[in-house]
Amino acid sequence: MDLTPNDWQRENLPPLAVACPDCGSAAGELCTSHGGTRARNSQVHRGRTAAWNQAQIDGNPAVRLILDATKTRRGMHGTHAAELLDAHGHTAEAERIRRAVSERNGLLSAKQAAALILDEAEGGKTQ
Repeated sequence: MDLTPNDWQRENLPPLAVACPDCGSAAGELCTSHGGTRARNSQVHRGRTAAWNQAQIDGNPAVRLILDATKTRRGMHGTHAAELLDAHGHTAEAERIRRAVSERNGLLSAKQAAALILDEAEGGKTQ
């Protein structure tokens, strides 16, 4: 069975970049189902998506800093996230969050700020 993804799958299933903890498929291969007898052509396992998300977070120190802080500070606002980033030398990210807070009339949580930074680092179109 060929587990090599096609162009559509590579573009629309970014978690293929990491190995799947659920079915054991290697990075760059499609997930399998039914005991490994069929390739999952249009989706990946939840565990693979979670592993990919964690890899994205771990690869971005500014996002990791914000998300670690939100574990101990409930109700952390985007402004607090910007201050935290500024204090740790992530001035460009802090300024982007301040702009986003202003654009959204103050309605931006720290977790939303982290998602914004992560999306923009990945080349997303979030503003």
